[in-house]
Amino acid sequence: RTNTPHRSLLTFSIISSCFSSKDKQKMFKKDKDKGKDDDKGKDSKDKGKDKGSEKAEPSPQKATTTAAPNTASPVSPSTSTPPQNAQPVESPEDKAKREEKVRKEEEAKRREVEEKKKRAEEEARKKAEDEKEELQKQKKAAEEEAKKQEVARQHQEQLKKQQEQEEASRKAAEQAAKEEQGSEEAEIQSLESVKADPSDGPVRENYDLFPQDVYSAYDKIQSFARDLNTQIPVPEIVVVGPRSSGKSSIIEAILGRPFNVVGLGGATKRPLFIQLINNPEAAEPRATLKRDPQMKEFSTDREVPLAELPEAVAGRNTKVSEDPVFLTIEHKNCLNMTIIDTPGLILSASTNESQMIENVVLNLIRPIHRLILAVEPSKEWTQMEMLSFVKRTDQELSRTTFVYTKFHSQLQDFSSTRAVNRFLSGTLPDVKTFFSTLPSSRVRARFRESDKYQEKLWQAYRRDMVLLEQLQYDKRYARTLGIHALRKYLLNLVWRSYQECIPRVLKHLRARRTITEQSLKEVESQLQSLDSSKLRAIASGYAVGFLQVIEQLLEGTSEGNPTVNGQTLEEEKSQQGDADWVDLYNRAIRFDPEDWGIPYWNCKVYGGQQFERLLHEFKAVSDHTEISEVTVDDVATAAGINRLNNIPNYAWAASDLAAQKSQDALVPLIEQLCERAVYIVKRLTDIVEKVMDGRRKKWLPASSPATSMQSAPSQSNANGVSNSSQGGRIDINNIEQYPYFTHHVKDLFYKFVDQTGKICKEKCMDEFLSTRTIYWDLTEHPDSHGSLPIERSDHEDTHAAVRSLSTELFVNLRKRITMNVLLKFYNFFLGPLRTDLWNEIQGKITCLGDEALEQVFEVSATKDKLHEDEKHLQGVIKKLTEQDQLFLDAATQFSHPVVLSGGNVANDA
Repeated sequence: RTNTPHRSLLTFSIISSCFSSKDKQKMFKKDKDKGKDDDKGKDSKDKGKDKGSEKAEPSPQKATTTAAPNTASPVSPSTSTPPQNAQPVESPEDKAKREEKVRKEEEAKRREVEEKKKRAEEEARKKAEDEKEELQKQKKAAEEEAKKQEVARQHQEQLKKQQEQEEASRKAAEQAAKEEQGSEEAEIQSLESVKADPSDGPVRENYDLFPQDVYSAYDKIQSFARDLNTQIPVPEIVVVGPRSSGKSSIIEAILGRPFNVVGLGGATKRPLFIQLINNPEAAEPRATLKRDPQMKEFSTDREVPLAELPEAVAGRNTKVSEDPVFLTIEHKNCLNMTIIDTPGLILSASTNESQMIENVVLNLIRPIHRLILAVEPSKEWTQMEMLSFVKRTDQELSRTTFVYTKFHSQLQDFSSTRAVNRFLSGTLPDVKTFFSTLPSSRVRARFRESDKYQEKLWQAYRRDMVLLEQLQYDKRYARTLGIHALRKYLLNLVWRSYQECIPRVLKHLRARRTITEQSLKEVESQLQSLDSSKLRAIASGYAVGFLQVIEQLLEGTSEGNPTVNGQTLEEEKSQQGDADWVDLYNRAIRFDPEDWGIPYWNCKVYGGQQFERLLHEFKAVSDHTEISEVTVDDVATAAGINRLNNIPNYAWAASDLAAQKSQDALVPLIEQLCERAVYIVKRLTDIVEKVMDGRRKKWLPASSPATSMQSAPSQSNANGVSNSSQGGRIDINNIEQYPYFTHHVKDLFYKFVDQTGKICKEKCMDEFLSTRTIYWDLTEHPDSHGSLPIERSDHEDTHAAVRSLSTELFVNLRKRITMNVLLKFYNFFLGPLRTDLWNEIQGKITCLGDEALEQVFEVSATKDKLHEDEKHLQGVIKKLTEQDQLFLDAATQFSHPVVLSGGNVANDA
C-alpha cells in the first residue's frame, strides 16, 4: 500500500498483463488520436480551454493508472500476479517526440495535398490555355482558308473579267483597225483624188527652195568665219504646244522627211534638240545620236540609220525630264539650224507632271535669241490656249509664230464665204500665223519615202485649197495657208540671219588684210632704220631703265609685286641653298628669329628691305657669339718669355687670345654675310625684267602692231588666211628680241656686284686689330681691368684670370667689329650700287664700237628674220586679196540666188 516506485511498477505490470494485445492496440490508437487533438489544441488561440478538455477527457491509460490503486485487492506482493494487458507509462519527452513526429507527418501530408492541388490547378489552367490556343489556331486557319478561297474567287473573277475585257478590246481593236484601215484608205483616196493645179509646178520644187550653189556658198562663208575666229550664231527654233497638237509632225514636214522621231505611240517626254548641219560630203541625211549622261547604255555618240531612228530615240524618251536628247542630222542641202521639240503641254490639268512640263518648256523658250513656233489644233478662237502661254515669256510676240494644225477638219465646218473669211481674219495683226493640214500618222508611216511623203503633204495642201476655193475665201490669206508656206517662211528667216552676218565676216577679213599691210610697212621701216645709232639708242634706253629699277628696288618700292617675288627669311635660306649661319667648326647656328628680334622675318621682301633684314640677322648672330674655350695651353703659349723684370706678361697673353678668338669667331660670319648680300642683290635682275615688261605692256596700246610681234608663228588655214598676221615677227624696238644684249647687261651687273662684295669684305677684315694694338689699349687703361698674377706657380689662378680678361676683351672687340662691319656694308657695298653702278654699266655700253654693238645685238640674224617676215607678209597680203574676192563671190551667190524655174525665189518674203 505504500506509494513507492516498486509498488507502482508492480501495479503497472499487473494492469498491463490484464489487457490483451487487441486491447493494447485500441489503447494506442486512442493515444494517437489524443495526440492529434493535442496538436490541434496547441495551434488554437485559447490554450487554457485545451488543457481543461484534456483534464475533462482523460486517456484510458491515465484512468487505468489512477484507478489501479483503488481497485487493487489487498494482497501481498509475493502472491499477486501482474495483469497481462497493462499499458506502460509514457514519459513527457517521448510523448513530445511522438507528438512532434506526428505533427511533422501531418504537415508533410498537408503540404503534399496542397502541392497536388496546385499541380492539379496548374494542369487544369494549362489545359484550358492549350484548348483556347488550339481554338484560336483553328479559327485563324479557318479565316485564312476563307481568305484564300475569297482571293481565289476574286482572281477567277478578275481573270474572267480581264479575258472579257481583252476579248472586247480585241474586238474593238479589230473594229478600230478596220475603221482606221477604212479611214486610212478613205484618206488616201481623198488625197489622191485632188487634181494638181498646172500653175503649181512640180511637187519637188516646194522643197528645193534654194539652189545647190547657195549651200556651197554657205559652206565657204562658214569656213571663212571659222578661219577669222568670227562666230556666226546658229538660229534656234523651239516648237511648243499641247499634247497631240502635231508638233513632231510639223517638224517632219519642215525637214521634208518622215523621220518620225517621237512617233512610237507616245508623246515627247524629253526635249529633243535636232541640230541640222551643212556637210557638203553628206549626199544623204546622216543622223547621229549624241551621248546621254543620264543613261549608262548611251554613253557614246552613235550614228543611227534613218530607218532605226524612231526606235533609237524612243529608247531615251521613257520618262518626263528636263535633260535633252541631242540629235544631229548632216546633209549637203541644209543650213545650220537647231529645231527643239518639247514635251506636250497639259494646260487643262493641274498636276505635278503638267507643272513640270510647263517649267521645262518655259525654260526652253525664255532665251531671247530663240524663235518660238506655237502649234495648236484649229478650233474656235475663244478656245485657243497657246497665246496666253507664250505671252508669259514673249509679251510683244516679236519672236513667236503661230501654227494651227488639223485645218481640214475646221474647214468642213464652214458653209459660207463669210464664215471662212471671218475665221481667217481672227489672227493677231503683225504676228505671223499659218494654217496647215498634215496626213495622219498611218498615212505618213505608209509613205516613208521622201518623194511620196512630200507628195502626200502637197495633196493635203491642195485638198484644203480646193475647199477654200469652193468657199471663195479671201486671197489675201493665201500666204498663211499650208505647211509649204510655213517652211518657206522659217527657212527664209534662217537665210536672212546668215545674210546679216556676211558684212561682219567681210569686215574682219578686210581688217586682217589692213593689219597685215601695216605690219609689212613696219617691217620695211625697221629694215631701213636698223643701224648703229638705232642700236645705241635701244641699248642706252634699256640700260637706263634697268639701272632705274635697280635703284628703286634698293630704295624701296612695291612695284615688283613682293607677294610673288619677295622672300621670307626661311625662303631666302632655302632658295640660296644651305644658308644657315655656321661657326668656326662648321656647326649650324640654330635660333628663333622672333626671339632674337629679326625684323620682317616672316614677310616677303626684296631689295633694300631684304638687305636690312640680313644686317639685323648678322648683328643678332654676332651678339650671341661667345668666345671659344680658353685652355691652360693657350694661356701658357700666349704668355711667351719673361720680360726684363722676370715677370710673365699675362696681359699680353689675354690680348693675344682675344685677338685670335674674335677673328676665329667673326670671320666666318662676315664671309657668310658677304655671300648672302651678293645673292640678295643679284636676284634683283629677275624682278627688274618683270617690272620692265609690265611697264612696256602699259605704255604700248593693245592694238599696236608692236604688241603682237611676240605671238606664236603664224599658220595658214585651208583658205590661205593667216590665223595670226603678226605672229613670230621681229620688232626692233622690243628689247626682248635681243636676249644676248640683255644677258650682257646682266653679266656686267653681276661682275660689279661680285667685285663690290669682295672689296667690302676686305674692308671688313681690316677691323681685326693686331695683338700689339690690343695690348697697347689694355696697358693704357690698366685701372679698368682686374689684377693679373705675377708668378707662374699657381696655374689655376693664372688660367682663370687670363680667361676672364680675354673674355672681357673679346666682348669689347665683338661689339666694335660688329658695329663697324655694318657701317662698312652700308658704305662699301650698298653705296657703290647707288653711285658707281651707273658709271660702270653705262660707260661700258657707251664705249662699245659699232662692230661690237652689232655682235651683242645679233644684227645679222635680226635682219635675216626681218627679210623672212617681209616675204611672208607679202604672200599673206596676196592671199588675203584673193580670198577677199572669193568671199565676195560666195556672199553674192548666197545673198542673190538664181530664180528657180517654178517661180520660187530664195529672198522672197
